[in-house]
Amino acid sequence: MELLKVTNKYSLPKLKIEAEKCLVNSLTVENILDRAKLAVEHNARDLETAVVKYIAKNFVEVRKREELKGFPDSINDRVEKMRGSGNLSDEPLNNFFKNISEIKFL
Repeated sequence: MELLKVTNKYSLPKLKIEAEKCLVNSLTVENILDRAKLAVEHNARDLETAVVKYIAKNFVEVRKREELKGFPDSINDRVEKMRGSGNLSDEPLNNFFKNISEIKFL
């Protein structure tokens, strides 16, 4: 997480890609909110997309986490619709994450 922050600060795009890959490969229910915040704060688009896909695919487990209650119901509803339709293509996910990007994290 710190590496991604540094790559953004010093404009190191290749290293940023590698940092995002590492973060994507280590997504868990426990760290998904931190990763979502990081992706939004540091304009990490690949990480954003991966976070959204992870939430959609693991919605039941993610929803149980107490700290995730801050996500608006409308966001959760969209994830459920995506899961129900079986359509997890990048276009709906990008639109979905655009709305997540507008959330103000505490």
